[in-house]
Amino acid sequence: MTYALTRIGLCPRCNQPEFLFVHSDSETMEFCLRCIQHALYQIEEPTPVAGEFPLMSTTPTCAGCLKPEYEDENTSRFKLLDAHLTDGTKVKVHKICMISESCEDCDKYYAHTGNRGHGTHMVAYHNESTIPPMDFTDWNRIDGASRCSECAQEYYESHGGESNFTYCDNCEDTVHNDNTSTYCGSRYCTDCVQNNVYDCDECGTEVWSGNDHDCEEDNRNTIIHSYGYKPDPIFFGTGTYHMGFELEVEARNISRFEGAQMAQDILGEHAYMKSDGSLNDGFEIVTHPHTLEYYQRQFDWSVLNKLKRNGHLSWNTDTCGLHVHVSREAFGGRISYTSTPRDILHMQAHQLRFMKLIYDNERQVSRIAGRASNSYASFSDRGRLVPKVKEGRSMHGHCAAVNVENYATIEIRVFKGSLRKERILSALEFVTASVEYTRDLKVTGTNTALSWLRFTAYVSSESAKYPNLALIMSESFTNEQNPTDNDN
Repeated sequence: MTYALTRIGLCPRCNQPEFLFVHSDSETMEFCLRCIQHALYQIEEPTPVAGEFPLMSTTPTCAGCLKPEYEDENTSRFKLLDAHLTDGTKVKVHKICMISESCEDCDKYYAHTGNRGHGTHMVAYHNESTIPPMDFTDWNRIDGASRCSECAQEYYESHGGESNFTYCDNCEDTVHNDNTSTYCGSRYCTDCVQNNVYDCDECGTEVWSGNDHDCEEDNRNTIIHSYGYKPDPIFFGTGTYHMGFELEVEARNISRFEGAQMAQDILGEHAYMKSDGSLNDGFEIVTHPHTLEYYQRQFDWSVLNKLKRNGHLSWNTDTCGLHVHVSREAFGGRISYTSTPRDILHMQAHQLRFMKLIYDNERQVSRIAGRASNSYASFSDRGRLVPKVKEGRSMHGHCAAVNVENYATIEIRVFKGSLRKERILSALEFVTASVEYTRDLKVTGTNTALSWLRFTAYVSSESAKYPNLALIMSESFTNEQNPTDNDN
């Protein structure tokens, strides 16, 4: 053995409390293992382990960084202090391995592993008593106060679930959605928007303080807004809840800007056009919220044939999808500070039944949607729907088959894009039928209430209300599902 442990002290190179070593073959000075092995001498000999040096096993060490306690006449900042793990267990850590402020709710100070090193030299510090990083708390700043992970979860649950909160990228606080505002399609806390956003005196555009702004941007290109564009919604039709859809189309014979202008001229204030990075040379038609009855009776569907005649495609592509947003009012409203536990339970139970109908019948839903599950509409949350509903957790984020990350809406992303009126209406009718069928449904472990057979029987009995869904169901399950010019 050519390593020798000399004492505990401050490493002269990294100035951290360390077990100091020398290496006889290289005639080194006293340094910590990391500095002696990698930074200074590039020693290739295997790193010693803690058991080889009794001093490393008997000296009190920090549970966070695993380095030894150290104090002398000049410093006491590496003395070990009491802190806590996630489960409340007390441990000893350096002050720098302790979160600087206590939890707002439980008033405990917590340890962290932010100063724990990485690399082969760390094998010398690990032993049977080393605490794994997963036992240390995640620190959360919520509504202006710092909370440990356990108290954060309790706080979320007492305010309707984590899905009702938004992380503000500007101030790095997580705030309730009631206290957020939108800027360029992204949500920030209201204080940050009020303190940083102003209206341009020349053109009225909202500008974040410090950002570049050009009032003379080419108007021809602004017909297609950025992906994050999100104007205030305009509601059409009278009803308990509304829906909007996003239809992706690809341009072929004319430029996408001409196609977008064509669609905008027909749809007017009922929709706006956006860019989407998943498209090759296309745009996305995004409608404002309408009731199903308005879509069925008053919406100007001539836009689809106009786009088709000018060479645009949607169905006969591998890039285009159709996404339907249904307002949370369909399930009783949005969860807020004023929601009672009974209200929250009722809303979440309805959402869970709605999602189970879709996820439990993936094969049949995919048939009427026109495409199987993909990375943009994944069914991988099946079996994990309770945390998805209560906490907004999803394995694929907003690319799940049912996306719950939006504050005001739930998004169903399973449908293939189409320029056929009946296809789009069938998607809107499917979402409405699923909402209404599951509204007061009694589901037990033994009944078949959420089976596809029971659902199709319901649609058949309500075919006057859902004529396009009944049509597409009939076509999808009697014919092989092939792309056709009719669907495009």
